[in-house]
Amino acid sequence: MENKTPIFCDIGITENCMFKCKMCRFWETSKNKDELSISEWKDFIVSLEELGGSHIRLHFAGGEPLLKQGFLDLLEFANKRGFRTFIVTNGFLIDEAIAGKIVRSGVEGISISLDSLNEDTHDFLRGIKGAYKHAIQAINYLTKEDAKGIAILTIIMGSNLHDIVEIADWVESNNNISSIYFQAISQPIATLKDEQWYEKDEFSYLWPKDKIQLNSVIDQLIARKNKGYRISNSVRQFEVFKAYFRQPDKLYEGMTCTQGDYVMYIRPTGEVLLCGSLPAIGNIKTDSIKNIWNSPEAGLRRKQIYSCKESCLNVINCFTDKELP
Repeated sequence: MENKTPIFCDIGITENCMFKCKMCRFWETSKNKDELSISEWKDFIVSLEELGGSHIRLHFAGGEPLLKQGFLDLLEFANKRGFRTFIVTNGFLIDEAIAGKIVRSGVEGISISLDSLNEDTHDFLRGIKGAYKHAIQAINYLTKEDAKGIAILTIIMGSNLHDIVEIADWVESNNNISSIYFQAISQPIATLKDEQWYEKDEFSYLWPKDKIQLNSVIDQLIARKNKGYRISNSVRQFEVFKAYFRQPDKLYEGMTCTQGDYVMYIRPTGEVLLCGSLPAIGNIKTDSIKNIWNSPEAGLRRKQIYSCKESCLNVINCFTDKELP
């Protein structure tokens, strides 16, 4: 089987976070003490050039990436090597000085997590008072620095379902924001795998129970997408969302996951994953990324991914549209 060339590299620069988000438990479980140093990350980025060249998109996330000391230096380093870089942040640490450094790094896209224009709702979902105000301030600081590619990332949940259309309209009316991308709520990150997680009392407020309201909200998003609103999701992905919320344990008909051909995820400890539900295929601390990507272990994981019928976070929220070659 011929190996493809990776297009996306998701870099989990840290799993540490100051938030206590309801849809993620890194704040509760992450105890990583052997995270890669910035120097080791730089070596990895250089090694990526051997594998596929600087056309690989680097997506930096966490946890909260801005908590990683030296992260902005790494971001600038990657951009100077010719990579397209993107970051996902809760915005809490972005002040005027940090906004300037982010923009001067050359980053192509900055996604700010914002789940509602209702301050109390966003703060509740993110588990910390002031989360909303800091997100809005971050957008303002970045705008003042003439940042390009400011995007909003919003998760569709039971607790914010009534706010979803409003936030799409707000983005459309704000010329400083380039787009909004919606994700469907999935099992909270860093919790034990449970196919019926959405039926548990612990997570009941996250799952949209009113399917009539849910379909109405998604149909309104589709209508706005068709009108040319700056919504990054495709119509097909919204239809997948509807099917997923009807039957969350069933893969949308006709879908095959091929993310193992084009996507890699690097954990803070250096482990390389093709799928978050399967074991790592290697570690960049002990082997080159070229060897890991082309290894027999990677080939085995790809076969497992092709045959997987699980309706998981990645296939629903990230790689629905077969936009990859």
